[in-house]
Amino acid sequence: MTNKQLKHHSSSSKSLIVCPIFSKELQYVLAEYAELPVIRFMHCAIHIDPELLQSELNDGINRAKQKKHPLHFLIGKNCNCTTEIIDVVEDCGGKIVEGGNCIETLLGREAAQKLQENRTTLMTPAWIKMINDLINDGRWTKEDIRINLGMFDRIVILDFGIETIDDEMLMEFFDLTQVMVETMTADLDHFKKVIAKLLTTP
Repeated sequence: MTNKQLKHHSSSSKSLIVCPIFSKELQYVLAEYAELPVIRFMHCAIHIDPELLQSELNDGINRAKQKKHPLHFLIGKNCNCTTEIIDVVEDCGGKIVEGGNCIETLLGREAAQKLQENRTTLMTPAWIKMINDLINDGRWTKEDIRINLGMFDRIVILDFGIETIDDEMLMEFFDLTQVMVETMTADLDHFKKVIAKLLTTP
């Protein structure tokens, strides 16, 4: 689908409820659209609080219904919520991306699974910010981070070329996690197709 087609099909009458992990990538991709959906980014703590995720989803749904907007969800189908995500989407007649989590949504399931072999986990710069915010807010501790990431031998930060990833950031994240941190250049080709399908398919 070309940029021209994207602009032709996009609509400002849609509401898009979004995991905050996608913030930079989504804004970058939507720069190709002539009209934008109404976007609601959820709180970063949804990743550690299923009840908060449920509340954020319900609030976004209610706001969209008040405006009589079609509902679209940019969040992993397998994210931990008090209600199954797919059930939430079906109950409100919405649409959701196919990826089970944010990395699958960004790269595609096959690519994501292959890159996460051998005790490797993939993140984006937004994950680093989210983890630091959770610590600063007192929702997580350094020990929580190390327990959650201790099963991995390597953390690979995906570099889409839209955010600065410097040595200082990587060193600080290594000091926090005690897991080897690397970067890998990646593209948003798959993600662009995901967004186009989400926003343009009837």
